[in-house]
Amino acid sequence: MESRHKPERSRFGRLEGSDIDGVFFEMLRAERAARLGRVVFRPNADVYFDKRKNAVVVRLDLAGIDPAEVDLEVDESALRISGVRTDQRHPDAVYQQMEITYGPFERVVMLPPGVDPEQATADYSHGYLEVVVPMKPRPERKKIAIERRDEQQGGEA
Repeated sequence: MESRHKPERSRFGRLEGSDIDGVFFEMLRAERAARLGRVVFRPNADVYFDKRKNAVVVRLDLAGIDPAEVDLEVDESALRISGVRTDQRHPDAVYQQMEITYGPFERVVMLPPGVDPEQATADYSHGYLEVVVPMKPRPERKKIAIERRDEQQGGEA
């Protein structure tokens, strides 16, 4: 005899048991990494070349992060952005959903040859950090006069 009982549908939709386990393991891994002082997340970034500024622009989504908690290091090959998003969770709250990642972060952006790290600038506004790394000016070409030595020596070869 065939059962007409429909199995109860999971509140997680199509997530299977192993998928749910993976979600919990990822949460625990992030929590453990935060306790050990390791990087927990990489902020989203847009990296582009601004023709008008003749510069590489790196724009990072750092919502909720105090700019005083952000370190920037730049050299001729890379820009390194690191810092901490401090935990602002309410201690008495019972969360239904938690998607904001707290803890240390780091992002390294490779830069093209020819940037001028000494001229880099950074601005923070409305949760976005924008770092502008200008290109070095192209050296001007110089004409070099060719001196003919055979004429100075009386035509001798």
